[in-house]
Amino acid sequence: MKLSDYEKSILAGDFGEEAQKILDVMVKIYEINGADDFVEVKEVMLASTQNMTISGTLGMDFLTRLADSGIRFRTKTVTDPVSMDIEAWQRLGISSEFARLQEKAIRALINLGVVPTWTCIPYLSGSIHRYGEHLAYVETSVVCFANSYFGARTNREMDITAMAAAITGRTPRYGLHLVDNREGQLLVNVKVDLNTTSDYDVLGHCVGKIAGTRIPVFKNMRGDSSTQALMQLGAALATTGAVPLFHIQGLTPDILFDPEKYGRRRIEEEVTITKGEMETAYDELNTTRSSEIDFVAIGCPHCTIEKIRKVAASLDGKRIKEGVEVWICTSRTMRDLGLAGGEIQTIEKAGAKVVVDTCMVNAPVNQMGFHTMATDSAKSKFYVSGSGIGVRFGDTGKCLQAALTGRWEE
Repeated sequence: MKLSDYEKSILAGDFGEEAQKILDVMVKIYEINGADDFVEVKEVMLASTQNMTISGTLGMDFLTRLADSGIRFRTKTVTDPVSMDIEAWQRLGISSEFARLQEKAIRALINLGVVPTWTCIPYLSGSIHRYGEHLAYVETSVVCFANSYFGARTNREMDITAMAAAITGRTPRYGLHLVDNREGQLLVNVKVDLNTTSDYDVLGHCVGKIAGTRIPVFKNMRGDSSTQALMQLGAALATTGAVPLFHIQGLTPDILFDPEKYGRRRIEEEVTITKGEMETAYDELNTTRSSEIDFVAIGCPHCTIEKIRKVAASLDGKRIKEGVEVWICTSRTMRDLGLAGGEIQTIEKAGAKVVVDTCMVNAPVNQMGFHTMATDSAKSKFYVSGSGIGVRFGDTGKCLQAALTGRWEE
């Protein structure tokens, strides 16, 4: 293992115990996985401050001490959503105590040198990658999208290994950094029309359960699938399963570059997804039969400007039913585009809230008194239902209709 003098100084404790522990984990990962060397990473993505919040004072103090040590990130490092809208947390019902804890983590990350993107769609805020570039990403949907859509190279990093990559600018060369580990293993024959972005969520839900950690190859899919649709497909695959990469015949770069290697050589199973499997999955994604809706949450992954425009068109001239909280979650970049075009004003005038920096997955929605959430995201269903809130799942239009009436229509 060839460590730089800088890395050796970190391991020697010259930058404090926190940095030393982080580098020690990176070395152990290198050894456990039999890596031959390190790769230089173009970009790192750190996890949400939610993870530090879960650790309470211990986690926050660790991050603060690391920032106070004088160590700084050596490569571009972007950030996942935090657990509140940084500028408007009060209107979401976030407590001041919770906000202070978040602000402590945010200050530490900024002092360490992050680019404060606070979004799960960093590729729409400047993180555009060339084919074959090496990254170190934590957030599962972003890992899946970067590997699949751009043909970039990243493993599903842990918080601490991503931190090590940010500090050193390098990560061990193993896993999906190696081209032979990126070959498709599960061939998925799609025998159903995909008409809405939620259909892609449902497809990801179906296939994720079958794939587990295997790499699926989709055939017979539309070549004009939108960015939002592919984002939601990857998010569902990475949540229901642990899929870090998918290939679509005729569309994604690895399989376009070498169809035999990535699409056929290592296929070990073939499955077919029909209308029947999709209908069953739609049913599975509804965790309650309650028709009373008090929370509607759209934007997991964060909404693109195209989706914001569709939401605005649906809500134009209408009014959210009293007693229903509606979040349209997006990045600051997309929000600002929507402000310039007037879509954000239309959505807010209807009584919905355009939420940035966070989402229904990372914010403490279980502390806000909601009973039943309507969403068009399989990922948000997975996480929010785990907090005890009932979930009704359907396409975006159905969710917005529930926002207007307070009821879920079967």
